[in-house]
Amino acid sequence: MTVSCGGLLIALTGLSLAGFWLLPGGGVLDLRRLAGGRMQPVLRPAYGSQTLSALLDAYGDMGRGWFGRMLRADLVFPMLYATAIWTLVAQHGAPRTHLAPRMAQAAGIAAAGFDELENMLLLRVLGAYPLRRLGLARLAGVMTLAKTICLVMAIGSLAVMNA
Repeated sequence: MTVSCGGLLIALTGLSLAGFWLLPGGGVLDLRRLAGGRMQPVLRPAYGSQTLSALLDAYGDMGRGWFGRMLRADLVFPMLYATAIWTLVAQHGAPRTHLAPRMAQAAGIAAAGFDELENMLLLRVLGAYPLRRLGLARLAGVMTLAKTICLVMAIGSLAVMNA
């Protein structure tokens, strides 16, 4: 049985994502519970400064600590999924003249870049708490929207390649 590099990266990406969700003592589900069922900011397609401020308030000291640790760990995750997308396209062997493979790779890298910026901005907002960094919070929400759009484009392009 042979395992492709792309398959291995997809498996690692999936395991990392599962870890973020299921990690006891600070995973996505714990933060959601602390926020009264509201989804954390990085998993929403977009959010504003008021939403982010309300979530940080709801998390309390313990939850904000969890969120900060999760954001720092999430600095690695975008590089993992961008590499997985790039490798899958390279292993697919689609001609470079086709738009879908180039779009998937470019959108995957763009999504990772927006994700990294989002995480860094959120860490700045979190580090300034209880001060409200409304401009940075709004900008983080824009980065989340851009990340989401690029990920949808990358996945859609991968689907077109395999159709």
